Amino acid sequence: MSKKEKARQIIVYAIYITSVCCLQVTFPHVFRLFGRTCDLMLVFVVLSGYLFGTKDGIVVGLFVGMLRDYFSGPVISGLDRAPVAVLGIGLLAFFYIGLLSSVLFRKRFRRKYNQSIIQVVIISAMYYSLGHICSMIYLKMSQNIQAYHSIKYIILSSILPQILVNVIAALPLLLLLRFAGPYKKGIRTGLVDGYSMEDRRWQKI
Repeated sequence: MSKKEKARQIIVYAIYITSVCCLQVTFPHVFRLFGRTCDLMLVFVVLSGYLFGTKDGIVVGLFVGMLRDYFSGPVISGLDRAPVAVLGIGLLAFFYIGLLSSVLFRKRFRRKYNQSIIQVVIISAMYYSLGHICSMIYLKMSQNIQAYHSIKYIILSSILPQILVNVIAALPLLLLLRFAGPYKKGIRTGLVDGYSMEDRRWQKI
């Protein structure tokens, strides 16, 4: 990769990371549908890892995770019932999201743009399901008498609407990464997944 290409990669990623984080935090009502706010941060990390490989996914995930912790880190009750901010959870979660999205079904999907939506669905379902499981475990361990949501509510009113909103948000982000992304023509030419890249058919819509 030339210096010019490297500079383009860093600048474009910096713009996108800053933009998606600021938009999600500053204007959540604008990106709200079916009672759920689209998770631009998660979608961007998934697409970056899926389309451009493990290294990009991990680095983008770490930076987005740090900003997520800073802007909207989770808060739990301490021993004295006072709210305590928990830092590092977003960073760790998005590190693994970037990693997982770059390797999950890699050989089957072959990083095709039109199948990246499937990756968004899979990762979103896993992320929000795990979030509900952790919340239930925390409530049980803290001996909180508050009842958690029913399985029906979690699936029909939380996870499925959130996945749908994320898929809708993924479409414009996908086009931006394809035509105005960190790599020329939306293709990272140095990315090798164990099959021929000569005709670049592996990364086309």
